[in-house]
Amino acid sequence: MPADAFSAPTYIVLDLPQPACAAVLELRQRFDLYQASLPPEITVAGSSGVGTVAQGQDALHVFRAVEAVARRQPPFACSFDSMRRFPGVPVFWLSPRDRAPFDALHRALLDSGIQFDASHFPFNPHCTISSTTELSKHQETELLTSPVPQMEFFLDELRVYQVAGGQAHQLQSFALGG
Repeated sequence: MPADAFSAPTYIVLDLPQPACAAVLELRQRFDLYQASLPPEITVAGSSGVGTVAQGQDALHVFRAVEAVARRQPPFACSFDSMRRFPGVPVFWLSPRDRAPFDALHRALLDSGIQFDASHFPFNPHCTISSTTELSKHQETELLTSPVPQMEFFLDELRVYQVAGGQAHQLQSFALGG
């Protein structure tokens, strides 16, 4: 990878498997077509707690550090418990029922030696459904009262994505517990 491998925003995430992926995409397609174009995931580094992966780092070092974190975290079950909105911004999101495994991954990434950009928000594991400013008050109410997908799913891969040109590009993937 080039020396500026992280010049575009780079995130570390857990992609949602089926059928949770399909349920999230259905909600996104109703409320935010831009979010519907991105992989349904829960970000563990890049949007809150810490910002995106900082530029100027050796890509091999970053990927080895993410792989080491992934190896130490076993796969885990997840389900959503509610639809929420971050205060003061138009971001609507699904909250995981148990945030403990996400907190553990976030802390491990902080301790891994990877450098991250600053974030103004405390870490809050979430799956974004909509971040558009174009929703009417009626649509916001409809979104907040939409049924939350009711299924348990297993998260077993930590992925590194870069977002450029409105599209997410997977750079690497690492099996949890692998």
